[in-house]
Amino acid sequence: MQVNFSFFCSCGQREYALLRKQIDTCAPFGRSYEFPGCHMPEGCHPAETTVGFWNSQGSYQIYFRPAVSYAGRNPKLKAFFQASALKFRSFEALVLTLITLGEGECPPPKEKKPRLKGYQTLEKALGEYVVGQEHAVEAVAFKLYSHMGKKNPTRPLSLIFYGPTGVGKSELGKSLLPVLNREGKPYQFIWTELNTFTEAHSAYRLTGAPPGYAGYEDKPIFEAVRKNPYTIFMFDELEKAHPEVLKVFMSILDEGRCSAHREDDQQGRELDFRHCILLFTTNADLSRSGNRPLGFSGGEEKKAERSIPAKEGELALQLFREDESAREALVRSGVLKEIAGRFSGLIGFQTLDRSAKIRVTEKQIMALGQEYGLRITRVSSEITQELTPEDALSLRSTVGILEGVLTPVFLSFSGRWPESLPFHLEGTVETPNLVPQERAEFLPCLNGAEG
Repeated sequence: MQVNFSFFCSCGQREYALLRKQIDTCAPFGRSYEFPGCHMPEGCHPAETTVGFWNSQGSYQIYFRPAVSYAGRNPKLKAFFQASALKFRSFEALVLTLITLGEGECPPPKEKKPRLKGYQTLEKALGEYVVGQEHAVEAVAFKLYSHMGKKNPTRPLSLIFYGPTGVGKSELGKSLLPVLNREGKPYQFIWTELNTFTEAHSAYRLTGAPPGYAGYEDKPIFEAVRKNPYTIFMFDELEKAHPEVLKVFMSILDEGRCSAHREDDQQGRELDFRHCILLFTTNADLSRSGNRPLGFSGGEEKKAERSIPAKEGELALQLFREDESAREALVRSGVLKEIAGRFSGLIGFQTLDRSAKIRVTEKQIMALGQEYGLRITRVSSEITQELTPEDALSLRSTVGILEGVLTPVFLSFSGRWPESLPFHLEGTVETPNLVPQERAEFLPCLNGAEG
């Protein structure tokens, strides 16, 4: 979850209690609870780092990776950042230290985030993560905005993402976590592959097996809501799940609740999903033009022409029509009508056109650079075009090509430069080269002067 460090110094009792619960949940497994990309106070270097919390036998610790140095004038922060890790005898001592930091001039007091003025704010944020799916992004933002505005929702937001493989369905689902956390919502993310839920008894993996049955001691997937009622569940390959598995979702989608087989600490069995977000993906063709219950044909497909709604009401009506059409296709594919009608929305994803595929390749190259500790901010168009094949089944399958071509140049630079230094990937596929951004931006001016 990406936050400002000042959040930890100014949050309330509820947020501290939730933080402690998450830290203590990780402790038995020897894991810490981390916040990657945390924005640090002014005067800190680096400006972003990973902030981690760890509980070891009742002793709590805060650490920074990489370590943070402070060059500002605040004496409290100067003392705090002298060490890369700080230990506290109790969680209360840790909280007291953070609150004390918040009383100084820096970090600034937590600003109250303005209420979202419209779904367009979410649309813009989600669009930073997904390429070539403008309508899907708009639809998700619109439905997400409505759900977030509810103080007392009666059921979770439940969306089905349908479309060809490798077009951004999972990517859009994963992007909800950083976007919502940026808005101050303490969500967690749980990913489940439904292709392993092909038997009727596998439904017990969701709610837990009854006493005396095999798997009773195993932790069920839905147990996560007891730790954090704000949970994003993502279920891949909906069409692979056994019908009995889907029936488990009926009461959740309709009433926001279901019963677990194991009691909690207060001898309760009810699981509350009302603040949750449930995402399902499928490769089934649920579009209006789809003639088959499952699957997509190969090759480029012409994108459907869509009208651009001028107002929220028009967009809501358009999405309703698309939802109903997709629900009918979902029922034809074998899903029970009473289940298909309970989803909040069904969002279609289109086949990527050539320009979108090239942009995805650019993102993949930047992500590959991060794996080698390199921050790449731009890739030459010649390289992205050559490394975007026309006949690939999915852009996922092209990652092997990128690794084969770019690993040598990435390895030659990895570890030799600070990870915060931005690079441009220049040249061609035959002769790729990394150039520091400042030098890359200076070269055109230099060449012009020589001309």
